[in-house]
Amino acid sequence: MASIETFRAGPPAPAAPVPEPRTEAALPDPAAFRCEDRLTGLLAFALAAERGEPAAPEAVSRLQREAEAALCDHALRYLHNNVERLRQEAVAEQLGRLRRPPGFLRLMAANLAAMALVALAGGWLAMHPETLAGITGLLAG
Repeated sequence: MASIETFRAGPPAPAAPVPEPRTEAALPDPAAFRCEDRLTGLLAFALAAERGEPAAPEAVSRLQREAEAALCDHALRYLHNNVERLRQEAVAEQLGRLRRPPGFLRLMAANLAAMALVALAGGWLAMHPETLAGITGLLAG
């Protein structure tokens, strides 16, 4: 399976500082981050806890928008990276539904039978010249 690599021009980004472990008292209120989509709310809460932001209403809505954008980007990358695998599975499933193609001997027998039928038709026309003349007249116009 092919992998997707992104090219970033410019110098490498500096390493992010390791945040200090936070105590339970420093975490924002998780109830403030509840929304329709539970995953978006959880990710917004995690972003707030990681950054140490308070649970102010404008910060909560901004973090929820960031979380939604991050989840959408992740879903798009995940689908994009798995398209080839999905295509291969679809092709394998479709090929599984098809019958096996005829083998070499079956194709040779079919060709021999077709040549025998043509030879029989040609022999019958050779024995009936009036039919051959009628067909030739029809083809001539």
